[in-house]
Amino acid sequence: MTIEELIDLQEAGSRARVLGLKAYENPYLEAHRMPTGDTGALGDWLARHDAWKFGWEAEDASREGRIATHFKELVSLSKRPALDP
Repeated sequence: MTIEELIDLQEAGSRARVLGLKAYENPYLEAHRMPTGDTGALGDWLARHDAWKFGWEAEDASREGRIATHFKELVSLSKRPALDP
């Protein structure tokens, strides 16, 4: 996925929130978009799902006046140590 695609998916998630869609209405949760068996496809699907979700959550947080808290939570999650395999 290119950076342009990533940004487009984030914007699509944001627009979905503006239009009143719920987070569970992420189009990447639709059955026909779910990956089947291919680990490469799973990684791509997850990136697309997460990009849309990120856009939706950022817009949701900004509408509720908690955008700073939302991004602080994201940063703290990224600082957690990776899980051991």
